[in-house]
Amino acid sequence: MDPMIQPYVELVGFGHISKILSWSVDKKFILALCERWRPETHTFWFPTGECTVTLEDVYMLLGLPIKGKAVNGKTNCANSICMDLLETDLLDDNSRGQGILLSRLKSYYNSLYLDEHSTEDARIIKTRCYIMLLIGSFLFPEGSGSSIYIMYLPLLRHVDRIGSYSWGSACLAYLYSSLCKNSHKDTSKFSRCVVLIQAWGWSRLPSLAPVNNNPFTFS
Repeated sequence: MDPMIQPYVELVGFGHISKILSWSVDKKFILALCERWRPETHTFWFPTGECTVTLEDVYMLLGLPIKGKAVNGKTNCANSICMDLLETDLLDDNSRGQGILLSRLKSYYNSLYLDEHSTEDARIIKTRCYIMLLIGSFLFPEGSGSSIYIMYLPLLRHVDRIGSYSWGSACLAYLYSSLCKNSHKDTSKFSRCVVLIQAWGWSRLPSLAPVNNNPFTFS
């Protein structure tokens, strides 16, 4: 992440996520958890009893806000929204709905150069790009993993209000939704925030976690 936008990322509540150095996923571990998910109770069934991912877990593991306004918005936005908030047109014309290709968004983010002379508007634009990348590739990834819905962009219009949304609640709701869909025998693709469920599983089931000489801590 560009250090010039770090203060803004911290301000909006995404500071902890920005410090995650690895997003590697143990697919077999995720599959094993999915097989024990029961959609009727929204819990994992283990020989020792039932348990589930809670809002407290989301806050402790990801540091996301769990209080505030619901993360929702219009599914159809004006085509000018990208120009208004990002100063470029990134809409994917081939998307089933209004979406932005993550590859184009990442290229645009990397092309935005900031230094000590950059204006605040330029820093905020790059901050919006970074948060959209986090949303599309980490928090709310879609099935294809190649695009992100445009509906999230208007929520980033006012940088001082981004942290007023309950991003943690939305992340947990998306996780529950994907677990329920994946519990059916005719599905084989798991999306949503896999790092959250993996970190939760490792913290709750340490005997299945990779060998680590450091204690599991929260910050």
